[in-house]
Amino acid sequence: MYFPWGFKPPPDVSVFQWAVVLTAGFILFALVYAKVIGPIIRSLLRERQEAIIETYNQVETTRRETEQLRNDYRQRLEHIEDETEARMAEAVREAETLREQILEEARHNAALLIQRGHEEVERERAKALVHLRTEFIDDVIRAAEFAVEKSLDPAQQKRMVQEFVQKVGTPS
Repeated sequence: MYFPWGFKPPPDVSVFQWAVVLTAGFILFALVYAKVIGPIIRSLLRERQEAIIETYNQVETTRRETEQLRNDYRQRLEHIEDETEARMAEAVREAETLREQILEEARHNAALLIQRGHEEVERERAKALVHLRTEFIDDVIRAAEFAVEKSLDPAQQKRMVQEFVQKVGTPS
């Protein structure tokens, strides 16, 4: 008779007895497996399955985050040129504004300097006029003193006028 798995009965045991022993052993093994080994293995398998699921979820989350970051970077790179142009345009506008402010300040300062220059010229002109009037009055007084010193005959009067004109005509 052929026995699978190489379980041959001992020579003093009948086949029926051997079949009963194998069946009882199998049932005992099945009960021990079902009550002791099975739950332990199922528990280990369940823990392993949960760990695999958790790891898979973490990997999937990381993959999605990485993909999102990649898309964000790609989008930022696509718009970086526009952003650069906008910032450059803003810098140019700011520079133009500063340039206009500086030019306006320079114009204002130049106008103030010109006004001060005109005021200074007017003061100097007024001083010069006062000085000329003072000299003219001094010359008139000297001419009058000169005329008083001389007698007033017509020949002398003519000569005095000529001398006065010559003195007034020459710079002092």
